[in-house]
Amino acid sequence: MKKIATAVLSVLTAGILILSLAGCTFFSPGSSAEEPGGDDPVVTPDPGEDPGKEPEEEPEEEPDLPDDIGGSDWMEWEDVFTGGSTEAYRLYQEAKEDGFEGTFVDFLKEIGYTVNVDSSVSVGTAVQSVVAINCVFERELTNPPIPDMAPQEVTFSGAGVIYSLDKEAGDAYIITNYHVVYEQSSVGDETIPHISDDIRVYLYGEEYLDQYITAEYVGGAMDYDIAVIRIEDSERLKNSAARAVTAGDSDQLTAGETVYAIGNAAGAGTTVTRGVVSVPAEYIDILSADESKTLSLLEIRIDAAINHGNSGGGLFNLDGTLVGIVNARSEESGIRDFGYAIPINLAIGVAQNIIDNSFKNTDKGAYRATLGVTVQVSARTSIYDEESGSSYVVEKITVKEVTPDMPAAGKLEVGDLITGIRILGGTEKTVTRLHTVTSFMFNVRHGDTVVISYERDGIAAEARITYNKNSMFTLFA
Repeated sequence: MKKIATAVLSVLTAGILILSLAGCTFFSPGSSAEEPGGDDPVVTPDPGEDPGKEPEEEPEEEPDLPDDIGGSDWMEWEDVFTGGSTEAYRLYQEAKEDGFEGTFVDFLKEIGYTVNVDSSVSVGTAVQSVVAINCVFERELTNPPIPDMAPQEVTFSGAGVIYSLDKEAGDAYIITNYHVVYEQSSVGDETIPHISDDIRVYLYGEEYLDQYITAEYVGGAMDYDIAVIRIEDSERLKNSAARAVTAGDSDQLTAGETVYAIGNAAGAGTTVTRGVVSVPAEYIDILSADESKTLSLLEIRIDAAINHGNSGGGLFNLDGTLVGIVNARSEESGIRDFGYAIPINLAIGVAQNIIDNSFKNTDKGAYRATLGVTVQVSARTSIYDEESGSSYVVEKITVKEVTPDMPAAGKLEVGDLITGIRILGGTEKTVTRLHTVTSFMFNVRHGDTVVISYERDGIAAEARITYNKNSMFTLFA
């Protein structure tokens, strides 16, 4: 069943295109694993009651599964399950440590494998980095509520990706969508209103036996549909095959590139769908999770099948590298096969910002450094890379307006051509698209000096801004 709150908007060409947050599958705790939800919410049964059986039947005996399932005893079967492909991946990792700079597919070619572009090896690795997520809320099942009727427990399902992992400690940070952990229709008495206090994470292969790990909310940015949750000291995680994702560079995506969407479709466990990148980067309008405003979100458009429950899952390329966080799909009649994912450069910028700031304050959001300029696309074209056979869209980004008394005032002027941006002694980026600067500013921390490369009247120059005041940052929570 679809998440009840959907986003509807009008964009593009002739007609109306309806986009929705790919959302969470909604079901009550009384729904079966085979049918995660029906046409209507189901009231939670009394404890011990099994609505799927006749009263006189004896309850089925639950499988006796140890808590350390996935531990060393199971690891002996790894090569059987994967056809030995893990050995090739291990050799690839060793080669990288020795200086090999190519992708996994490049490595397989190097050692003589006949490589099919539909590489199941890379996808098999990626699924270990994706988790299913169930978020439990209390909600009135009628509107207006029925007098004296207590709120009912309901569950929404989505997905997430393991961003960082300390296997020895059993700790992990997981990136998901804000709308996966947030539910506007909940009663609102959670620790943080409408953010689930009961977040359950399922590792790959453990979705069907209620073998979940409890996670806590670290923080989120509704305006970017990104949230971070955390697992700590989990024995199940310590003994699992889970691994952290390898993040790619979403700015290098090209139209037609094969991608895989891995998520928790319909709340029924981890699924994989395949498609291509239709548009590497575009802005779409979509309703925020609290339904209070329309957001303009930077997205990758894909034609891989995206279903409710895919939200928060990963978009991976052929190498098994994470390039996006799936979060939306088209739902208009006549408009088919449009799915959307937040580019990983932006998603990780926001997520790492949330993590870093969670140790310093209680705002549980992301602080983006502010420039105080409005930029525009002054020219747009494409280039063709002969070596890779790929085409890329490039844009010239110029300053349209400078806001007085803001960080860039007196340093940048209207008409300046922005060519690059870097943090002194740290990250840097060539500016070839409109979104580059905005996404980059989530990497800036208090005390950093940002160097902006620009051209004015054909002469190259640099502007330096030190971010040493709290007022130079904007909070997104």
